[in-house]
Amino acid sequence: MDIEAYKEAIANADVAFANGNFEKAVLWYDKALKEAPDDEYALSKAGTSLVSLNRFDEAFGYFNRAVEADPQNGDNVFNLANAYFFSGDIPKAIENYTAAELLPCSDDVKARIYYQLALLCSIKMDYKSALINYQKYEDADKTGQAALNTEVISERVSLYMQIGDFDNALKYTLKWLNLAPGDLRCYLAYFNLLAALEQFEKADKVLDDALKYAVTDENGRYAVDVSRANLLVSAAGTDYDKNGDFNQRAYDLMNELIISPVGTQDSKNELVLALGELCITLNKVDEAIDLMLMLTETPVAEEPPAAPAAPVDTSVDPAEIDALMSEDITQMDARVSSGELSDDIGAAAPVNYDENGMPVREYPQNAFGEEDGYQLPDFKGVDLEKLAEADAEEEKAERADFRARVNFTLLTCYAFKEDYEKTLEFARLVKLTPDNDYYAFFGRYSEAYAMRQLAKQGKGFTMEQADRKYSEELAFFRAEMLKANENSAYALIFRTRMYAELGKYAKAEELADLMGEQEKANLFNYIESLRKPEG
Repeated sequence: MDIEAYKEAIANADVAFANGNFEKAVLWYDKALKEAPDDEYALSKAGTSLVSLNRFDEAFGYFNRAVEADPQNGDNVFNLANAYFFSGDIPKAIENYTAAELLPCSDDVKARIYYQLALLCSIKMDYKSALINYQKYEDADKTGQAALNTEVISERVSLYMQIGDFDNALKYTLKWLNLAPGDLRCYLAYFNLLAALEQFEKADKVLDDALKYAVTDENGRYAVDVSRANLLVSAAGTDYDKNGDFNQRAYDLMNELIISPVGTQDSKNELVLALGELCITLNKVDEAIDLMLMLTETPVAEEPPAAPAAPVDTSVDPAEIDALMSEDITQMDARVSSGELSDDIGAAAPVNYDENGMPVREYPQNAFGEEDGYQLPDFKGVDLEKLAEADAEEEKAERADFRARVNFTLLTCYAFKEDYEKTLEFARLVKLTPDNDYYAFFGRYSEAYAMRQLAKQGKGFTMEQADRKYSEELAFFRAEMLKANENSAYALIFRTRMYAELGKYAKAEELADLMGEQEKANLFNYIESLRKPEG
């Protein structure tokens, strides 16, 4: 071995590597390996360079040679696992991270194994396992830096929010805020949590603090203003809305933000949708329709429908459904009393907000540095094909969800205007909404209701057809109600309304009596509103 030639080659390779000239770095590491074929440093750095160039098959060769040179060195196995991770081969990455954990490793690598495992668990949406691995990462880090890593802290906040652990989410948000008081993201996360917990006055103050300490440009101010508008809508009608003007203030602010030159197109679309929903509350229904139609240049009805739900059993006629009422009441009453069925519907866990104040799902980022030659750097330019495909699928799902919300808002508007042809059109779209049972249920109910109203007007349907449709949907909602899951309360509400609409007020009241106080009051008011015209 020519020690001088080796030292020169390593020195030149390291300079090329540090400057991002990975092609040259590999050439010089290869020259060093001619002098010392089993040198683990040169093998690992060459592999790292090739990963940065997306030449994974070649990189695996170098990392495997390093493992063969010292099979008991967990650092080498960890590097191989990282290469598999960046290539998108998640199963192989997990296999090798696990193998590395069982071997002697340097202290920093031992901690980073848990970081990577947390990252993988987060990607596959196993949030509880991700949190456990983040704690292991912090526990294994002897430098104490893991506990101060604000990117990890922010990810832990997101994960706690995903599982609905608001106490820990608040704890880590405050830690994040104390460590990074100039980071607008932590103020928005803190605001989001407080708003979800209906601590509106405190949430409002957080936005004031954000303006004072973290907003440095118009984009930041826009994000805070969007959050302020969301807060005004959420707090409208509460004790915090002392002058009763929050909805109007939100309306004015949203209109200003929509025409602002600041903000992304996605954030503006979200604002238009939110403004449309607010317009319904303010009885500006025609304006809400105009806003929804602004969101798409192509007719909403051209959206490819999702696969229809499994057909309902339509063999049950109204008489048979009525005969089962007593049994249903007994079963549902027992479930409500035991807490198995809750009337707390519509609540949702909060999510993080992006720089524009819009809700997002945040993905964790690699926080590793380059303290020694055995660890891979943060490969920010690596194209992870499989993860990119997953991101594309998520983006597609988000677009579909947005379109579903537009359809739902239009359905609500047309039903309010008693335009039953349009109500029927959008009900048939909304009932096909995937992954949102409330929308699907509301669409089914609205379709039956619109058909009945059109039949009364002699437009397109007979009363016999309308009654048959009601029988079908009553059978469907009865089956869903008795499943005793999170959708049972929805099914119960629609079933109650349909009995009332059929003039079976006693049956409707029996079902309504199973709900919590607020929902029960709403249903009894609805029943009375239908009974009075007959009286």
